[in-house]
Amino acid sequence: MAWDNIPRIHCFSLGDLHEFDRCFFSFFVKHHLGKKYEVAEGNMSQAVGCLLDLAIKKLHQIRAYNQSPQYLQTLIKAAEREMREDIEKRGKNSFYGAQLEFLTPEVVSRAQEIFKKYMQQIAGKFKKLLLTEISQKQKPFWQRVISSTQDLKLWGGPDAIEIGEDGVPEVVDYKYFEDLERGKGNLDMDLMPKVYILLCAEDLKKSGFSKARFKIRFWEDPLNEDFYEEFDLTNAPNLENYLKDKIERILRTTEVSFCERDYCRVCKHPQKAEWLKQLAALGLVEHKV
Repeated sequence: MAWDNIPRIHCFSLGDLHEFDRCFFSFFVKHHLGKKYEVAEGNMSQAVGCLLDLAIKKLHQIRAYNQSPQYLQTLIKAAEREMREDIEKRGKNSFYGAQLEFLTPEVVSRAQEIFKKYMQQIAGKFKKLLLTEISQKQKPFWQRVISSTQDLKLWGGPDAIEIGEDGVPEVVDYKYFEDLERGKGNLDMDLMPKVYILLCAEDLKKSGFSKARFKIRFWEDPLNEDFYEEFDLTNAPNLENYLKDKIERILRTTEVSFCERDYCRVCKHPQKAEWLKQLAALGLVEHKV
């Protein structure tokens, strides 16, 4: 149960919505049964991305925009410490749990080198954090309750809300891809901008803004300005209706199907039959036990 009494089964992140599009069964297990972190599988690329994203968040938290490159490199080590501390504290429920085995000295050095090159390419001119009621918190987290027959909730958030050169807020998601061009080709520039803008809309309106821009920043291509979308925040109710319809369709889905892809850990998991029984017993899927 979420803190405001909305059942967790009615709470969705962008990752949940993407998981449903990838594999129904994997979504049922991760979201409905709460096995998201238990079945998570990490890799070196994800570990590098986590280190970089935490580093930029720390840079914004301490407003380290004018610090030396040598000092900023220490933010990667600080990110590594935070990941390890979170894993130690939360165990299998840690967002970073699947990355632990990949937090090697080589991976940390790789992240430091990418961060260094990023700083060089932007000539040290980081976009500054836009201070809102939520963004200025040490660990910002956005939530949006959507009214339906039963209240639904979006939660999560971008890596940062930064101030664009024209003064327009930029809701930013930083991306690292081992294969940059392939990563760009697979980006979701439909659902992702809508979810992040809707999550941040009320926070931004409270700060006096009527429009915002969703933007992707690439760690290995920092001067790329092609991946963005402009939004009128007064149209947030239209975004809410769009996402409400999508979530309601997801919650109405009870027919099990399996993607059976070789990389789908859930479809190939030895507990597959047991998870099907649990889902059926809870009335969440139609399945003969």
